[in-house]
Amino acid sequence: IFYVVAESDTTSKPKAEATPGFEAEHWLIIPRAREVGQSWFSTIFTTLKALLVALMLLFQKKPQLIIANGPGTCLPLCIGARIFLQCRIIFCESWCRVDHLSLTGKLIYPFAHRFLVHWPKLSKTYPK
Repeated sequence: IFYVVAESDTTSKPKAEATPGFEAEHWLIIPRAREVGQSWFSTIFTTLKALLVALMLLFQKKPQLIIANGPGTCLPLCIGARIFLQCRIIFCESWCRVDHLSLTGKLIYPFAHRFLVHWPKLSKTYPK
């Protein structure tokens, strides 16, 4: 099992490691595709960088399954894995998404084999 975090994410790894019973030997760090508040124009370049790093990791590790839960960090991994490795993708949308999907959710939905939402309204619209 490999855990992936964005290089600018300073909280996920420490929180996970502080969880009783959590054990992770392998952490992979990738550039974030888009930071909050980043301009859409510069997002093109940071997303391409994130995609290249993600593809290098994917071809090294060759995962059979990716379970993703969130922000744009997972987007390059999931899309690259689905297109180039025929990897299974399970995406879990954020609990706080009650009426509509996140941007990541909207972009990843066509690529996901399973797409989990937490609210009945969304499960009718997004049945995967």
